Amino acid sequence: MNANANTALNVSQRRTGAPEAATKSVIGNDLKIIGQGLKIISQGTLQVDGEVEGDVRGSEVIIGEKGKVTGTVAAERVIVRGKISGVIRGLTVALQSSARVEGDIHHMSLAIEQGAEFDGRCRRPSDASELNLELEAAPGLPPRTN
Repeated sequence: MNANANTALNVSQRRTGAPEAATKSVIGNDLKIIGQGLKIISQGTLQVDGEVEGDVRGSEVIIGEKGKVTGTVAAERVIVRGKISGVIRGLTVALQSSARVEGDIHHMSLAIEQGAEFDGRCRRPSDASELNLELEAAPGLPPRTN
């Protein structure tokens, strides 16, 4: 690992105070992931700049401007700059001005910037546990503890 990567990691850890939050996975804009019953699960931040046909879960999920997800997106924090066709489940959901969402949003907090397109229903449950955000650990990964 080079010095710049170490610095970025340490800055991220200091900012969040939690080492697992410093983990970031990126699906690049040159990737298209398709699978029947596909689930992509991250224990940290997952940024989607490419295309995914399947469900995406993480502690934080960011859909980049060129990113596209067809399926369910679930995370404690969901930031959408690209396109989602499917259900969004998040404690905090932010649709930025370039967002295009077709589907329902289940949230505790929702922010929609001017210019964002949203076609669906939004629902705020009475209790956060109704959002079903549990991250299923992939084989070989320890279960997440808070």
